[in-house]
Amino acid sequence: MENYDVTVLIPSYNPGKFLKDALESVFCQTYKKWKVVLVDDASTDQSLASVEEYLKDPRVTLIRLKENVGQSKAQNEGLAVIDTPFIMKLDSDDWFFSDTIEKLRNEAERVSDHVALIWGNKTDVYEDREGNKLLEVPRIGGRSYCDKYKFLLSNDVPFPRFYRTSALKQVGGWPTDDPWEGRHLEDKRMDALLIEHFEIHWVDEMLYNYRQHANNATRKIDLYNEVFEWHIYDTLKKWGDLYSPVFRTYCGWKQLAQLIPKQNPDPV
Repeated sequence: MENYDVTVLIPSYNPGKFLKDALESVFCQTYKKWKVVLVDDASTDQSLASVEEYLKDPRVTLIRLKENVGQSKAQNEGLAVIDTPFIMKLDSDDWFFSDTIEKLRNEAERVSDHVALIWGNKTDVYEDREGNKLLEVPRIGGRSYCDKYKFLLSNDVPFPRFYRTSALKQVGGWPTDDPWEGRHLEDKRMDALLIEHFEIHWVDEMLYNYRQHANNATRKIDLYNEVFEWHIYDTLKKWGDLYSPVFRTYCGWKQLAQLIPKQNPDPV
């Protein structure tokens, strides 16, 4: 019996033809000890019909939700059935390079058990509304973090996301206690939970293809900025309420600029 040690978790809601690309990139991996948990969040399109052949594979578990619950709750449904030591997150409109899992699994062998999340470099692939590729932009560079405030101030958004399963379960899975019930910025909220107890490790490898298209959830800039500001205030309060945040806006996107100590005039 095959000893699987990585589960690729794919939350999916109306991804259309993109879902096939995502699943195909998993099946083409050089690393073979993987399983897939695909959580369909009550999609109304034909995306599942387009991947019927992949769904027949015994390595693939499909969870079909009866109503749309949002990203965090859908991912928690997947987390509940995962029994491998590592989880590789894949958005249903993105895809891996052929050696993505192999490189991340090898890196996991080299780092401390205190590392909860490994990430690397990604390529932004811009497409028009018809799905034609317009531009590829490699995003190279990152950092490893053990200090939670330095991570928060970095405004880094790790991609890809190779998690230690035990760490995800220790912090209770993806949080849903926000006004949007975990539908937005679920990855940033998970990052904040993990860095409070664990380390985040970066590897200088190109590992992920991030599809930029007209239907990206992050296109809703005003909503993103509202959720982001709420997330920062909530995180700082949970960490002891020691700092007041100062924000800046870069190309329309809100970022954390600095932290002002409430008992000390010198900013972080």
